[in-house]
Amino acid sequence: MWIPRTFRETDPSVLHGLIEANSFGTLFSRDDSDPWATHLPFMIDRERGEHGTLIAHMARANPHWKTWTGQTRVLAVFQGPHAYISPAWYEDQVTVPTWNYAVVHAYGTPRLIEEPQELRPIVERLTRLHEGDESPWDLERAEPVMETELKAIVGFEIPIDRLEGKFKFNQNRSREDQAGVVRALRDAEDPLERRVGEIMDDNLTREDR
Repeated sequence: MWIPRTFRETDPSVLHGLIEANSFGTLFSRDDSDPWATHLPFMIDRERGEHGTLIAHMARANPHWKTWTGQTRVLAVFQGPHAYISPAWYEDQVTVPTWNYAVVHAYGTPRLIEEPQELRPIVERLTRLHEGDESPWDLERAEPVMETELKAIVGFEIPIDRLEGKFKFNQNRSREDQAGVVRALRDAEDPLERRVGEIMDDNLTREDR
């Protein structure tokens, strides 16, 4: 990923945080002929491996995983908040529109997990993560079909060997221009736009400390 120095984010806690907050990612790889992309919910173990370890599963019927060899490298992309930025919000309006966004790229070589006794904890953990403690439903209700369902999926882990973050939030503009964007996005209807404004406001606050 091309990342100008101004927009480069290297703090592991920030990068892992974006993955956890935007855990439905896109997994890319390629074989000898075509690129592949699969959209999946991921989990991350922050402390396992050099940059953390991603955990996920996909349908066994999906041919994507069958293209992997023991040396295949994959890329998982996690998209954070983003918003169109109008020059009308700047103090200096002699410029063009842009787009602010945050994204994390995680690279590694996947390890397949096919045995039911290894797959089940992955499914249980993912379910607990998204159902929460107060959910009226729990995985025990699926027990009659669990064996069949586990046979229909393939799990995998990706020890991350390269982790990149691009957080483009007008850091190349003046404080006055950034503050104008914050004011414009503060009350936006789109929650993603509001989140961009909050991040930019936090950046300005940190600079004041």
